[in-house]
Amino acid sequence: MRVVFIFIVICVLLGLTVPVTFAVRWWMDGQKVLAQAERDGSLWTPRSNRLTVIERTVAMDQFRDTWLTHAAPCRTLAFMWFDITDQHPPQGMPVSQRLATNLAPERRETSIRWQIRRLIVACQLEQRYNDRQLLRLYLAHAYFGRDAEGVEAAAQLIFDKPSVALNDEEAAKLAALLRGPGLRSRPDEWAARAQAIQERVAAPAH
Repeated sequence: MRVVFIFIVICVLLGLTVPVTFAVRWWMDGQKVLAQAERDGSLWTPRSNRLTVIERTVAMDQFRDTWLTHAAPCRTLAFMWFDITDQHPPQGMPVSQRLATNLAPERRETSIRWQIRRLIVACQLEQRYNDRQLLRLYLAHAYFGRDAEGVEAAAQLIFDKPSVALNDEEAAKLAALLRGPGLRSRPDEWAARAQAIQERVAAPAH
């Protein structure tokens, strides 16, 4: 009887060890991604002060439902759970996931390994930065179209001014380019998309 009990205990311990081992491995892999991003200059500690017009526009256009919300230990996991179980889950993804998408190497959106890596990286980002900081990190290298990588480069190239000086209409136009970088070659459609973003940003949050 004792032998059977010991055997069962060993099986249980082995069953627990395997997932823990994989969890530790994935967590360390996420830390390597962030360490590489720091070496490349993609990660630093931005200010956590009031948002500029362009920052607020992007936050309310792309991350409205997930903005400045918190759940321990990882908001990303909480949003995944709400998406599965809630009748009215948050729309879109947290800014941490969008930034993790840009940082995670070998971008293969259909790969389970890549999806897990992005999840782990997003969780680790949420532990280090708040939403304002994550947004600034995301916008610093976001793609706004040809010759316009990063919000500062885009603001200077398109409007010949720094990003902090953009007005509501200009900010909406840049926000539109995040979803459709090719809009610069279709002025009418670009203006219509920017107007829709302005209306969305101005609308009260639900």
